[in-house]
Amino acid sequence: MNRDEYAIMRRVEDGHWWYKGLRGMLRRAWTRFAPAGPVTLLDIGCGTGANLQFFRNEAACYGIDFETEAVRFCRQRGDLRTAAASATDLPFAAASFDVVVSCDVLCHRSIADKRQPLREMWRVLKPGGIAILNLPAFQWLHSSHDVHVQQDRRFTKRETRALLRETGFECAYDTYWNSLLFPFIVPTRLWRKLRPLAASDLDAASGEGLSPLFGAVLAVERAILRATAIPFGLSLLCVARKASSPISRASD
Repeated sequence: MNRDEYAIMRRVEDGHWWYKGLRGMLRRAWTRFAPAGPVTLLDIGCGTGANLQFFRNEAACYGIDFETEAVRFCRQRGDLRTAAASATDLPFAAASFDVVVSCDVLCHRSIADKRQPLREMWRVLKPGGIAILNLPAFQWLHSSHDVHVQQDRRFTKRETRALLRETGFECAYDTYWNSLLFPFIVPTRLWRKLRPLAASDLDAASGEGLSPLFGAVLAVERAILRATAIPFGLSLLCVARKASSPISRASD
């Protein structure tokens, strides 16, 4: 992201409805799929540290982000096991972690080969370990918000499952989310293709004053997801398990 976006993120992410909804989805994934016993977790693209703080009581947490500004905010929270590093070349030994979390990282425009971060996740995970991924959904929704947070790619289930298979993962669960608000947000995103904002949605405090209402909507949505997946949404959450050996780069 642009460096200025990290200051905006740090200001809003503890209380903004979207971030709280994301953590609700991460909680569901953790409850269903996290291994028992002492757990080590790596947050790849940890941003300003809200997810590290969220998981602090569940696991021994480590985080990396490409931007030193993000790491600085993490350390202000007390998350000292953080470092500036790339998702495409993780500074950890093989089989170091039980769980990796990666929220809106594969979509970044600096990552030309979207498989390389997944190869690195596979490498640092222990056998049977899980990766929890959150991704923006549907390329036709790419708008000025994506430009400001430097996202060049939005994903579908089919595309993501193919990437996971190619890199040695088995998809254990996936669903779109932020779905009930989808009909209201899509027109805004499409309009912003024609009339881009000068900054990201977060800088415009998108729905910040309505966080209790939007948060309640997402809570209802998570209740629905306990019974069935939803076929559309602004975001896509996947849980993948380390399985077979990843395809080598030589076969690309």
